[in-house]
Amino acid sequence: MSEQEYIDELFKKFVDNSISKDELYTFLDIVKDPKYKEHITLLMDKSWEDTTAYPDESKLPPNKINFVTLYRKAIKLIEQKEYKNTSQHNAFKKKTFLKSSYKIAAVIVIALGVFSVFKYGSFEQSTNLEPVVKTVIAPDAITLKLQNGNIEVITEGGEKTILDTEGNVVSAQKGNQLQYNNDKQVKLAKLVYNELTVPYGKHFDLLLSDGTQVKLNSGSSIKYPVQFIDGKERKVFLKGEAFFDVTKNTNNAFVVNTNDVNVVVHGTQFNVSYYPEDPTINTVLVEGSVSLHKEGGNKDDQVLLKPGHKAAWDKTEKKMSVEKVDVELYTAWIKGMLIFKNTPFNHIRKKLERHFNVSIEDKYHHLENQIYTATFRDESITDILNAFKEDTPFEYLMEGNKITITKLNN
Repeated sequence: MSEQEYIDELFKKFVDNSISKDELYTFLDIVKDPKYKEHITLLMDKSWEDTTAYPDESKLPPNKINFVTLYRKAIKLIEQKEYKNTSQHNAFKKKTFLKSSYKIAAVIVIALGVFSVFKYGSFEQSTNLEPVVKTVIAPDAITLKLQNGNIEVITEGGEKTILDTEGNVVSAQKGNQLQYNNDKQVKLAKLVYNELTVPYGKHFDLLLSDGTQVKLNSGSSIKYPVQFIDGKERKVFLKGEAFFDVTKNTNNAFVVNTNDVNVVVHGTQFNVSYYPEDPTINTVLVEGSVSLHKEGGNKDDQVLLKPGHKAAWDKTEKKMSVEKVDVELYTAWIKGMLIFKNTPFNHIRKKLERHFNVSIEDKYHHLENQIYTATFRDESITDILNAFKEDTPFEYLMEGNKITITKLNN
């Protein structure tokens, strides 16, 4: 299928309301690309001709009703707002205006359709054509939520300056790191928060205003002040997994909150893992020292952690345990590596899902409790599954981002 044929197919699916979410994102990118402007315009022209072939909307094919209804309402709205400025006595102007109107209408319909499919799964909810300004955010996008609720999409490897509603610089993206600068003339009187979210399949770095460096693993989010205030603890809120290299400040303790547990430090390197689906919250100390205590609990009951040790908070039992560990097993991800040592496959499966942004359904239950020791660096998901197959034969089917594992049929 040629590129032009592919675009034609996406446009047809959009009009027929049969386009999938992934196809919708692709189609939106095509519509916005000047390279395809001429071809998209031709498709709009043809669609308009098809629309005018049905004066009676009740006789439209069912799959075109929503699209055409939106189309006609868009044109009517444009005419009401703009046509009064066009001389009705000038036939040329009128013809030119009407031709441009339906093209503008098509763009409006596409924008509304993208929004409504994203939000509702159909076109039916957006037929009032009230002005709608929405950013369509792909589910695999890195996002930054500002204090005012606005969401900025962060493109990996890009350069971007983040501004607040008053035009002040909040932060700057430099490649795969979002940076906050504390060298400001005006110090904030109260804490203002941003929240960075990294989806499955991606990593991203953060430089906080105090110089603390944070590496976020796949499927993680962190809420933090854009500027810390002297005399107050430097508290951030984590979901998922992150590696911290904290700038030392004896006057202002650094605190990582993971809902149940607070990790308190003054300057150190450590890894925190807090995924909702995991039974424990794990903190592994690389160097320095940290203390941990239950959120809302007595700080006198804190647990002190030494380098090379892991503190695990059992979410069910509400208990903390400490043990010596191989730190590399818990920090290899910051180098893009996956290391497993005597790990059951059901735990490995969760990490693979996050790392590669896939969903793995294991219908071969014998595999779930199999124990593996392995190290992976640049291997693909198929390379890794094939490696496990050599030890425990099984079959798998990969359809898009979904992988189904079944017993091998001899």
